[in-house]
Amino acid sequence: MSLMRSMNSGVSGMRSFQTKMDVIGNNIANVETAGFKSASVTFTELINQKVGGSGQGGNSAPQSGNQVGLGVRVASITRNFEQGAFQTTNRSTDMAIEGQGFFMVKESNLNYLTRAGNFSFNKNGNLVDNAGRFVQGFNADRLGNVTPGTATENVRINFDAVFPPQATSNIRIAGNLNGNTSTARILASQGAYTTAGGAIARSDTDLNALNQVTSPLQNGDVISFELTLNDGSNQSVGFTYTDGATLQDLIDGINAGMGAEEGRFSLVDGMLTLRSGQLGQSSLALNMVSVTGAGQVQFPGMQTVSEGVTGTQTISATVYDSLGKTHTLIIELTQLAPGTWNYEARFVDGEEITSAGTGTLEFDENGVIVGEGNIELSFNPGTGGPAQNLSISFGDNGDGIQTTQFYNSSSMRVQSQDGYAQGELVDVYVNGDGNVIGVFDNGSNRNLAQLAVGNVANINGLETVGNGMFRATGASGDMVVSTAANLNNSTIYAGVLEGSNVDLAKEFTDMITAQRAYQSNARVIRTADEMLNELVNLKR
Repeated sequence: MSLMRSMNSGVSGMRSFQTKMDVIGNNIANVETAGFKSASVTFTELINQKVGGSGQGGNSAPQSGNQVGLGVRVASITRNFEQGAFQTTNRSTDMAIEGQGFFMVKESNLNYLTRAGNFSFNKNGNLVDNAGRFVQGFNADRLGNVTPGTATENVRINFDAVFPPQATSNIRIAGNLNGNTSTARILASQGAYTTAGGAIARSDTDLNALNQVTSPLQNGDVISFELTLNDGSNQSVGFTYTDGATLQDLIDGINAGMGAEEGRFSLVDGMLTLRSGQLGQSSLALNMVSVTGAGQVQFPGMQTVSEGVTGTQTISATVYDSLGKTHTLIIELTQLAPGTWNYEARFVDGEEITSAGTGTLEFDENGVIVGEGNIELSFNPGTGGPAQNLSISFGDNGDGIQTTQFYNSSSMRVQSQDGYAQGELVDVYVNGDGNVIGVFDNGSNRNLAQLAVGNVANINGLETVGNGMFRATGASGDMVVSTAANLNNSTIYAGVLEGSNVDLAKEFTDMITAQRAYQSNARVIRTADEMLNELVNLKR
């Protein structure tokens, strides 16, 4: 009887290690299977049978029961859910989850979990796995809003989807306005003021020391400058001479009477120059200089050295109306003075601007725009659509980009505008939260769906049903529906697949030990058989 026990133990060992070899073989066979999770076998002994007595002998202590084991059996086959390495495929519908959770697929109204993300779109736009099972998620409404919940649906993309046009309401313009774009009109005397010996006069030269003074000036003599101002009007500015007055005193007196906004006289290389206080074209001119009193002065005539140039910067922006038609908006910026620019908006095709098409932009001493720098205007698109309001921003929206006025080249351009024409779907991709994003040919993107991510309380309690799928059981707990964004440490990557987590080195090592264990159990049976033969031969 005892020899039969040893033979049965050997048989149970061979059966158990055959199962282990089956598991090892399956692991190795799936070394390249996407999302495959390797399995391992654990053993436990069978029942033990008592042999001999257990009791007390005389004054001896109680004896423990003498038991002999009856072999081994498979205790469990468990999955290793450690994440496999990612493999790049560059297919936008191939996906992998980094972290917790499983993709959810449906077949025959039953939800399954899988880590194999080799998906594709079928002819109906449904996202399916390689066996045609429907990937589960939450489809977006027509505005691109997704509302995740507990009830999932088949992820479906309408590849004939059209993105409706959106009217432009905000335009962002920024860059640098060249502060040196506009120039002022400059006039200069036709000859230099000189002193005895022909030396060039300086600002501190006494007026009576000038060669141009043919009869000395006396206290109380008045020198009058007859001017044409920037706006074309005439003005007379007088300077009353006092003994010792210099050329600079004369210049300062005339400037004070004329006003800086009109212009300013100065002495440059002995020549009297007049610079307009207005940028661009100007009527400023010195018509005549006369002296009332005893003195006589021959002032050289003035000539125009440089005509004023008005600096302009033109910006073109595309504006969309509610029907998707484009309108070309031109904004012309004209420098009126340092730090002050006038703007005028118009449409190339003559669309009517109903309000606020003109105004000014102001810059501080640091070249930074003053205030928010916003322009609000309304126009009639003339397409049957409603009147349209535009908000045009030149200021800082919090991103550090704004309009400046430095003495550098102009770099003004449209940074952004929020309108677009109708668009057709040209591509889709999946982001880290599992959102299926549609890319339209008008440059717009919109959420089309979001993939569901399922999980259970005890993943080791999941039942394997083949094809890389798992099913929830009582041991695993109910399936919890979530998204990658709401599941801790989970991110979905597109263009990659999660590879098998089979460790070949470990599998080969386990194979060797399983083989040796199998051989050893076979040897037990053989030895027990030889012992039985010896027992049978005793009667001979």
